[in-house]
Amino acid sequence: MKDIKKQLEQYYTQLTDIFNTADNSPKLLHRKNVLKRKEDEELLTGVVVVSLIVIILLSLGYYFAVFAPQQAELDNLKQEKINQVNTLLQDDEGHNREAIIQEIERQNTVDELESMDVESMVYPMLKNTLLEQLNGYKDKYDRVEITTDNSTDIMSITHAKAYINSSEANTLSTITVSPVDSVIMPLSINRKQAASGLITVGNVVDIYKTQNNEISQEESDEENISMENQPTTSTRIVGGSRVVSILRSKDSGSIEQNLELSQSPKSRNYSQTSSLDIEQILSSKAAGVYNEKELKVLLDDYGTRLAGYERTSQIGELDVEYIIMVEVPRDSVEDLINNMDNIILAIPTYDAPSWVKL
Repeated sequence: MKDIKKQLEQYYTQLTDIFNTADNSPKLLHRKNVLKRKEDEELLTGVVVVSLIVIILLSLGYYFAVFAPQQAELDNLKQEKINQVNTLLQDDEGHNREAIIQEIERQNTVDELESMDVESMVYPMLKNTLLEQLNGYKDKYDRVEITTDNSTDIMSITHAKAYINSSEANTLSTITVSPVDSVIMPLSINRKQAASGLITVGNVVDIYKTQNNEISQEESDEENISMENQPTTSTRIVGGSRVVSILRSKDSGSIEQNLELSQSPKSRNYSQTSSLDIEQILSSKAAGVYNEKELKVLLDDYGTRLAGYERTSQIGELDVEYIIMVEVPRDSVEDLINNMDNIILAIPTYDAPSWVKL
């Protein structure tokens, strides 16, 4: 038994020595290398997995926190610029619009897009197109129709060029040039509406209409506005209308004169009343009573001279009525007829009468 016990102890000691020894036997060394490689591979795999997770998390964070907002801002700004181009060049039939849009699409940063001034890029295209149309659409009097903001103006080529050259891109984009298509129509208006009755044949006028902004009784009470004093607005219907003729009401042609005389040494007073009716004189002339020379001295530009005297004396007949024949674009006739009681004739300063001193 003792021999067996010693032998077991000896085997145990040998096994322990084998595992603890620095023996470099091939089998043991191979086993150690295999275990070490597995540990290294597991460690490397863990590092790679953790690194990938960190990279993915950082990428997602950058995308949602930085890249996505920047890209959204870039796309929104691009679309804003493109919409601006489409608005300004909505009637462009060439490649100008496409070229500018492609230039916008090529920009990669917000700063590059913000540095693009679309209005400056579009302005010469709009201006040159309109200036070319002027010569193509002018009539025999060197005039064209300029339509913008629902108002139509009959302009000379010189005035139209000045208007186009002084306008910005946003205004130019709303301008339409077309041939003059006008009619001569009568306006039955009072003195206040007729530019104070101081216009003469050949003058140019702009025509506005006024209208009350209707408000309810509740709104009137809340804002302390009486129904009789509702706010009004004005809109220009026509510009550049030329006055063709003016008829002043008959009352302005009735002239009465009182003459008183005294005689001495005996006191005697004489009075004489005379009256003159221009309308009757015209009727008499039509019947052949007056000759042309007598009529010309009396009536030549009577209405114009009377208005001039009223202007210089600052005293005039305020209740007089007028029928004024004006040249207006054909498409404005219906609006003028429907608003005859609410129109106002205004004298534009660019073509004002000679007596206007600014």
